[in-house]
Order: sequence, then structure tokens, then C-alpha cells
Amino acid sequence: MLEILFFPIVLMASLPGTAMIPAAIFVGLYFKKRNGISKVSRILTICVALVWTIYGLYETGMYFWMKTVIAPIRVDLLLIVPILYLVTIVGTIALIKSKIKRSA
Repeated sequence: MLEILFFPIVLMASLPGTAMIPAAIFVGLYFKKRNGISKVSRILTICVALVWTIYGLYETGMYFWMKTVIAPIRVDLLLIVPILYLVTIVGTIALIKSKIKRSA
């Protein structure tokens, strides 16, 4: 079960460019849905994209740092992973909730 939960982060640690995929998805949703969702949802969507972009840049730096040490231990991921998951869930819920309110 935990392997499924942490697979995206393990993938992003080994291929840091993949962290830009969620950022691109949220940016795409922002531009596609910007007229159909509330202002709060638009702000949350762009904030989620920004958080993922910052993480992608950070992960790229950490990727190159890991190549310079013998046994890198990534304790930072214990803090970063829950924040990324929480931010992503909040952004997704905001988009869905706003879309439901608009269609009702």
C-alpha cells in the first residue's frame, strides 16, 4: 500500500522533470476553466501549480546534490510529501466544488 502512495515521489526523485507534470496539469486547468470557476478556485489552482513548480526546481537541485554524496538520506521528503499531497487534494477539491456550484 505504501509503495503505491510513495511511487510518484520516488519517480520524481529519480526523474526530477516529472515534477513539472502536475504543475502543467494545474496550469492547463487554470487556463481551460478560468472563466467557468470562482476566483478562489482560480487562485488555488495557480497556487497549486506554483507549489509543484517550486518543488520541481528544488527536486532538480536535490537530484544533482545526491550525485555528490555517498549515501543521501532524504529526510526532507517527510515534510514535503504530505504538503504536496495536501495542496494537490485541496486544489482538486476546489476545482470540482466550483464546477459543481456553477452547473447547479
